[in-house]
Amino acid sequence: MSKIDELRDFMTRSLEENIKLNNWISTQEKVNDEKIGDMCKDFLQVLESFEWAETSIHERELDKSKISTAAITRLLTAKTKLLEVLEGYGVKKVTFADGKATESNMVKIVETVKDSEKADGTVMKVTKDGFYRKNKVLRQAEVVVVSNAG
Repeated sequence: MSKIDELRDFMTRSLEENIKLNNWISTQEKVNDEKIGDMCKDFLQVLESFEWAETSIHERELDKSKISTAAITRLLTAKTKLLEVLEGYGVKKVTFADGKATESNMVKIVETVKDSEKADGTVMKVTKDGFYRKNKVLRQAEVVVVSNAG
C-alpha cells in the first residue's frame, strides 16, 4: 500500500470517527436539554406552590399585619429568585404582545367575557402564567378573553 493510500485510509477513518463523535455529541445535547426541560417543569411546580400560597394569603386577608407582611415579603423574594433561576435556564413567560390570545398549545382559554368595547380574543386577565423553553411549552397560560359572539 502506498503512502497516499495509507493517508487516504487514515483520513477516511478519521472522518468516519468524527461523524460518529458529532452524532454522539448531538444525542447527548438532546438528552441533556430534555433533562433541563424536565427540571424546569419541576421548578414550575414549586412556583405553583408559591402562587397558591400567595393567593391564599390575599384571599384570607392575612397580609394586613406587619408581621405577616414581612413573611410575605420573604416568600415573594424566594419566588422571585426561583423565576431568576428559571430565566437562567432559558425559560420565558408566555406574553401577549398584541393583547390577544388564541387557543394554542401555549394558551388555554379558561373563560370568556363579553365586552363590546374590546375585540374578540383580547386578554382580560391571566389567571395562571404560562412558560416555555426553546419553543416547548412547560406550562400553558390560562386566560380570560373577550368573546362577543352569541
